[in-house]
Amino acid sequence: MKKINDTWIVIFGILFFLVSYMFDDSISSFFKKIQLPFLDVILSIITNFGVVIVLMLLIPSFMLYRKDKKLVYLLLLSFVASIILVFIAKLIFLRQRPLDAFAYPFINIINYSFPSMHSAVAFALLPILAKHLSKQRVFWILLAFFVAFSRVYLGFHFLSDVVFGSLFGYFIGDWILELYEKGKLW
Repeated sequence: MKKINDTWIVIFGILFFLVSYMFDDSISSFFKKIQLPFLDVILSIITNFGVVIVLMLLIPSFMLYRKDKKLVYLLLLSFVASIILVFIAKLIFLRQRPLDAFAYPFINIINYSFPSMHSAVAFALLPILAKHLSKQRVFWILLAFFVAFSRVYLGFHFLSDVVFGSLFGYFIGDWILELYEKGKLW
């Protein structure tokens, strides 16, 4: 049954990615025109990678440690795997951002747009958080969604970058969770 659901998610995800790719430029220009000061402030906070790490990795790690410290390792594995795999994908696709390209401080590596690392990380943590901290499931889902949305709204990514990053991250987290549940991780 899970394989059937995964197949439908992949099909829907591919279709959504293709549609989002077709509208990348128009959606980016739309958000440039409708900037709202209140939303700018809120989404600027949410999009900060440090905030994502604190809210979706560190605080949940403390919450999960009491339950089972292996779940903390699971979160860390999902976090690190999503960063590494997205970084590799960025070096393969080399897609420029909607904003002018900028470089990481100190190492001067150009920061490419596709796929969105913020979205991938947030959504890679989501399956683990939604399952093992299920009382806050709606919070985790909304937070991951707003992290992804903020990237498009603030002009750091095209919609297709975020859609692909979200799907890619979700499947990374889901795959790691599945390996854990089958006893194939530690």
